[in-house]
Amino acid sequence: MELRITPELKRVWKQTLGQLTGASRRVFMASVVRGLGRGGARQAEMALGWDRTTLRKGLHELKSGVVCVDAVSQRGRKPLEATLTGLEADLREMGEAASQTDPTFRTTQLYRRLTAGEARRRLIGEKGYPPDSVPSERSLRRKLTALGFRPRRVAKSKPLRKVPETDAIFEAVHRINREADADEGTIRVSVDTKAVVAIGQLSRGGKSRQAHQALDHDLEKVAKLTPFAIHRPDTAETWLSFTTGSATADFMADRLQAIWPTLKKTIVLHIPS
Repeated sequence: MELRITPELKRVWKQTLGQLTGASRRVFMASVVRGLGRGGARQAEMALGWDRTTLRKGLHELKSGVVCVDAVSQRGRKPLEATLTGLEADLREMGEAASQTDPTFRTTQLYRRLTAGEARRRLIGEKGYPPDSVPSERSLRRKLTALGFRPRRVAKSKPLRKVPETDAIFEAVHRINREADADEGTIRVSVDTKAVVAIGQLSRGGKSRQAHQALDHDLEKVAKLTPFAIHRPDTAETWLSFTTGSATADFMADRLQAIWPTLKKTIVLHIPS
């Protein structure tokens, strides 16, 4: 006698399945399918939503009497610690060395400045891990976060704008400047460097001192120049120089030596009688 799927049977079968697991659950489902007769597996799939693969496995167990043992413990991927036993300790060591607390001390959380890419390079280069066995940057990033090292950029502590010695320092500077300005045999100059400037026909991020418009697409810059200026406050004269490298002390001394003949002409020497 073939069964007919009725709402009452659906409710009973659903309650029964909720109390069964593993092989018992599959055997019960196979018994229902067998009772439905020809095409029972298809009816169970459409009306009850049962999986055809599970039903096929249950019918095999019901027919042969052999229970298939589920290797549930072997499913999925193993955690990183299962294959790399020292990984967690090494990551914790690197994370603690490159972490920082909140500058305001309002929380005990640690904010890491160590990126996942840098952690991977250190594991290979410093810890001796084989490159093929080291997890990806994404996995290491998740692991560092799980260990309590938050991936957050830490704001630097703001320095004090004024200290008790600030007024005294500026007072001494102003006094020395006044003395230099009052001495006709002394020339006071101010030197300074500015940010590097990209030179070329660039539409963004650079400047061109030629009367040409920028090209449609950004090209390689022609050069990167560092401006260096020497300013004379009493005459408002300014000498501007550029260098393709860093504005080193030697470069500054060379610029001062180059304008020294011009400065020397304005010095008034007092020869004692």
